Amino acid sequence: MMLRHRIATVHGLLWPCVLAVCLAGCAARYTAPVADPLPSWQDGAAKARIVDFVRRVTDREGADFVAEPERVAVFDHDGTLIVERPTLVQFEFLYQRIRDLAPAHPEWAGTQPFQAVLADDRTGLAAMDYRQRGALIDVGQGNQFQSDFDEAVTQFLATARHSRFDARYVDLTYTPMIELLRYLEAHNFRVYIVSGGGIDFIRTISEGVYALPRERVIGSSTKSELRERDGRVAVYRKTGFRSLNAGPFKPLNIWLHVGRRPILAVGNSDGDLDMLRFTALGQEPSLAVLLQHDDAAREFAYADDGARVREAAERYGWLLVSMRDDFRRVFGPIAD
Repeated sequence: MMLRHRIATVHGLLWPCVLAVCLAGCAARYTAPVADPLPSWQDGAAKARIVDFVRRVTDREGADFVAEPERVAVFDHDGTLIVERPTLVQFEFLYQRIRDLAPAHPEWAGTQPFQAVLADDRTGLAAMDYRQRGALIDVGQGNQFQSDFDEAVTQFLATARHSRFDARYVDLTYTPMIELLRYLEAHNFRVYIVSGGGIDFIRTISEGVYALPRERVIGSSTKSELRERDGRVAVYRKTGFRSLNAGPFKPLNIWLHVGRRPILAVGNSDGDLDMLRFTALGQEPSLAVLLQHDDAAREFAYADDGARVREAAERYGWLLVSMRDDFRRVFGPIAD
């Protein structure tokens, strides 16, 4: 009887221990599901290639490891992060500025390019080159203090709505691309916006819309000078370009502002070709990504400004991303 009692006591002490060991073993073998870092991307070759690239360059034991200071990624703005059709957002701002200022300038009714803006002649405006539309840039963006310009842009973007989607422009950023920004940052990439658009225009939304510091924006800039205002020294915007950040100037300005060659670049047009070449040619590991606008149902379908960059992408094996096939969704819930 005493023996059975001792055995029962031992069993009573052992079973909790055995159970604890079993549970610990199960817990060690259990791996919590990893959240999808790019949920708005379709599962497929494009997404897999991006994820594999990030994995390789962040694997300290791998042959393609890239130290954190060298993990630089650059993104074009219009058409890569935000809708650019039927008109660039910054030009919509300029058109609105001209309409707001028109009552004080009756001569504009018979003077181009102002006449086309006031008549909402989109065909005529589209046929003009940047030089012909230069007066709009001078009037809309020049001869004013920087703080006044920033306030005008902020007010425009808070209220202006896209002609097709009836949503604010700041709500028409591409959700998959915003996820990609966050994914790269989570893996210690430094991300820059590199645009042919105005650096100060994009800076007004870089932090609120893209969660990127103002100093991570590289763009075209206007001439400026210092003037006194209300007892303070302030930046005054003049007319004319100081620096045009387009074509070959994109990689040159990346080097000027960053001092490093990107290992990942994303663009959507011929204007991004030199930036993609600067990133991908003669450098490994690297990833050049070309976004194709081929989704007329959810956004727009066009390729009129991308013939050269697409030919280069196919020749060099860059990653072609189809908005139609690779994006689960294009915009956020307000616009979709």
